[in-house]
Amino acid sequence: MKNLFRPLLLSAAALSFLASCSDDNNTAPAPSGGSGQYAFVINEGNFTNGTGSVSRFDKSTKAVTTDAFGSANNGAVLGSVVQSMGVVGTTGYVVVNNSNKIEVVSLPDFKSKATISGLNQPRYFLPSTANALKGYVTEWLGGPYPAPYTAGRVSTIDLATNKVISSVGVGTNPERLVATAGNIYVANSGSAFLTVINDASGAVTNTIALPSPASSLVVDKNGAIWVLCSTDYVSTPASLVRFNPATPTVLTRLPLPTVGSGGGLRIGPDGQQLYYGYGKGEYRMNITDTALPTTPLIRRSFYGFDIDPTTGQLYGTDALNYASPGRLIRYQPDGTKLDSATVQVSPNGVVFY
Repeated sequence: MKNLFRPLLLSAAALSFLASCSDDNNTAPAPSGGSGQYAFVINEGNFTNGTGSVSRFDKSTKAVTTDAFGSANNGAVLGSVVQSMGVVGTTGYVVVNNSNKIEVVSLPDFKSKATISGLNQPRYFLPSTANALKGYVTEWLGGPYPAPYTAGRVSTIDLATNKVISSVGVGTNPERLVATAGNIYVANSGSAFLTVINDASGAVTNTIALPSPASSLVVDKNGAIWVLCSTDYVSTPASLVRFNPATPTVLTRLPLPTVGSGGGLRIGPDGQQLYYGYGKGEYRMNITDTALPTTPLIRRSFYGFDIDPTTGQLYGTDALNYASPGRLIRYQPDGTKLDSATVQVSPNGVVFY
C-alpha cells in the first residue's frame, strides 16, 4: 500500500525493503476551507511510461472526475509520480515526485495557480502552524536505486510567492511530517530517528532515536506522538512507538507479531483511534490500549488508506496491477463495505476537502 515504496521507477516490493516500514500515508487532515463534499484520490500513475493524476470524488453524487487537473486545465498533465497533496485554505499543493515540483491549484476546481520548482524528489507537504504563509516539504537526495540515497532535507516554502526560501538537512529518505507543540517532527524512512524542526525558526533542534526507521507518524488527542517503525525482514518486527514530546526519550513500544512489515499509520477524527495495515488486514486500536489488536477491522490490504474527518468513513485504495485504473473503496466506520469507484493508476491515498 505505500506510495513511499515506489517513488521513482522501482517496484513496490523492492522499495518497501529498501526504504523501511510503514506506509506512506498519515492522518487525513480535517477539511480546510472546504465543505467536506469532496475526496481527492492521489494517483501515482504508471512508473515507466505514464503520468499521475488526482481524481475528484463527489461524496454527495458519487460522481468521479478521474483527472481533475487535466479537466480544469485544457488537458494539462501533473507530471510523473504524483506522490501526495496538502491543503491550505482553498489551495491545494500537489507534490509530483519524479517531476521535482509542486503544482499549486485552487480548490475544488483544480485550476492551476502556480508551480513550485527547485525541489529534488519531493515527498510530502505540511503547512506551518506558526506562520500561515509558510509550508514544508520533505525531499530525498541521492539515488535513484540501486545508487545509494544520502541524507535528505526539508525545504521551507513561502506560500505567498510559491518559492523555496530555505532548507535543512534531516535523515535519509524523509517522508511524513507532523506539527505539534511548536515543532515539526519528520519521519526518516532510511534513518532510525525522527528529526525535530522548530516551526518558528525552521532550524533543526533535536533528533529522537527510534528502534528502526519509520515513514508515518501521527499526533493523538493528548498530544502524544505515535510512530510506526519498520521491520528489517530478518529479526526485528515492525512496531508502534509512542512518546510524549516533553519526554522524547521515554518510548513505549508495541512490536507487531512477526517480522513482516506494517504500514500506513493513521488516526481517526477524534484523535483516539489508530489505524494501520498489517499482513492482509487493516487494524484499529484505541490510544489507551496496552496491547495490539489480534483481529483486523477489515480483512484485506490496501495501497492507501485514509479516514474522512467529517463522517468517520474509511477510504481504501487498491492499485490492482499498478498499470490499469485502480479502485477507491469506501467503508462505514465499523468496517462494513459501502461502495467503490474506478479512479486512475496506482491510487495511494485520499485527501478530503
